[in-house]
Amino acid sequence: CKMASIPTHLLLLCNDQVQAHFSDGSRLQLSPCGSVFVCETPPNPAQHALQGVRRVQQRTRFVTSEFRSRVLQALEFRNRFCERPYLCQELVQPERVLNSCCDLTQTKWPSTVNNNNNNTTTQDAGSVTVTSLDNLATLCLAPHGKEFTVTFLCRIINDLQIEAHTIRSSRSNNHQDASNSSCLKNRHLTQKDTQKTLAEDDILESSSSCTWVVQHHSVDFCPKYWLHPLKLAQKAQQMSENEGRKDIHMNTLSETIVDRQKEGREEEGVTEKLPSALPLSCKSSHLHQWAKPLVAGGGTEEGTILCQQQGVKVCALQGVLYRILWGSVRCVEVYLGDGSVLVSQGVLGHFFHHYKYKPDTKQFQQHVLCVSGLPPDLPGTAYSTARLVSMAARLLEHSNNLVTSGATVAAKSCWKDDPAADPTPPLPSMLLEENEVAGLGRFQAYSDGRVHVVFEDRTVLDTVFDFSGRVQRCKRHSPEKVERAFDAVQRSITRGSQCVAVDQVCRLLLPNGQYCTVPLHAPGQFHRYVQAAVEWAGWVRCTPQERADFYRGTVYDPEKKG
Repeated sequence: CKMASIPTHLLLLCNDQVQAHFSDGSRLQLSPCGSVFVCETPPNPAQHALQGVRRVQQRTRFVTSEFRSRVLQALEFRNRFCERPYLCQELVQPERVLNSCCDLTQTKWPSTVNNNNNNTTTQDAGSVTVTSLDNLATLCLAPHGKEFTVTFLCRIINDLQIEAHTIRSSRSNNHQDASNSSCLKNRHLTQKDTQKTLAEDDILESSSSCTWVVQHHSVDFCPKYWLHPLKLAQKAQQMSENEGRKDIHMNTLSETIVDRQKEGREEEGVTEKLPSALPLSCKSSHLHQWAKPLVAGGGTEEGTILCQQQGVKVCALQGVLYRILWGSVRCVEVYLGDGSVLVSQGVLGHFFHHYKYKPDTKQFQQHVLCVSGLPPDLPGTAYSTARLVSMAARLLEHSNNLVTSGATVAAKSCWKDDPAADPTPPLPSMLLEENEVAGLGRFQAYSDGRVHVVFEDRTVLDTVFDFSGRVQRCKRHSPEKVERAFDAVQRSITRGSQCVAVDQVCRLLLPNGQYCTVPLHAPGQFHRYVQAAVEWAGWVRCTPQERADFYRGTVYDPEKKG
């Protein structure tokens, strides 16, 4: 029977990439978005040494049974410490799937903290729990006040939702196209059709599945979704520690009311957004970066962590959690698993504060530890404080060295890529005019403003001009045929979908296969190509009267022909 792979240490990098190392020597890397993974397994002892490390890359959603257990463990670790989870129907356990018709994009939190509020509770151990008014999310602040845990209901992304989103997008685009054109009024949706469409969308939304997601975050680096409930929990914890002083309670309550009035919040609650699941596929897969190939049997666990070329955000090693905070002053937090926490102090981290909870006094006791003079471990203790502090100090030193060396601490995360950079689908266009000039080349002009010229020496020129006046004149002769082209011109002007500004630059494909961009006002050595394109664009924009004046007095004069 083959033994299951147990993770020895898990790493979460600053760009949300996960590296999971297992007891059998294998390593699994999960992309920042969670949609792709790479698994490397060392050769079996029975195999030849020259066979090398096996490297497999798959989509997370369609993981095979061989790597499923590893992917589930890495994905669970990622979803607990990242801002947005990756959820798919195939990898969520059936008993954890729920059906809900609620709007899971936002939730409503209490606006203030008071004694009559059942949504804020303080436990005997010192932790504070804040529950949203609609019970969609819960925030629990740890007794030491350094970390908080959130539990919220998140919708699982599936094919039905993707198809529904595509249908809604196409419907909105069709409706926009129809409203832009006066001759397409018969395509407008009637009120009955609109109600039917909305009803179908509601059915698709209500048929979606969801699951509970648990996340752990540091108080010093709180995601934007949890800022308000975290403030409530901190105020409630402060009020609990000073419950004997009524003046503090009244001041805190009055400050909360003033803040609420400034922000225009409602009396019954404050609405905040909830994190949504990431898409099943990544649009910026070119940003995925994988570590160097795995070397079989190379390096210890600590050495593997301290050799990372990128910044480490969270590290789980031997049941202990290390969190590195990459602020102006870097800090390391060590969570020991028994409720206590170690926090580094200063830039170099020569001192650590050890917070221990005392059940007798219901308070945390703080000890100061010096890295150069750590106390010996007491017999019977569950862990070695000296070893944990030394490891945390080495992590902090490695982080400082990355910054001072100028290395890339956090590579660009694929799921945080700017959506405005996504390519815009081409708009429909029609050929306005085409002409072939002997000894020069073939010239083409399109209704969306594009000019395409192929010269006889195999040089290709592409640029953009404004042909809206020409298209407007064509509407008088054949309005039904040119209506779509005119809409494309108007949308290209209003939406700014053209790749270049009008009358500014053009792109040349030279005969040697090289691309170059040339400004129209200073073409340099490509003057004859650019000048020909500008003259062609001027000819396309000419009115019929201007063309008649151009031919007047020549053999092509219409009056002489008549």
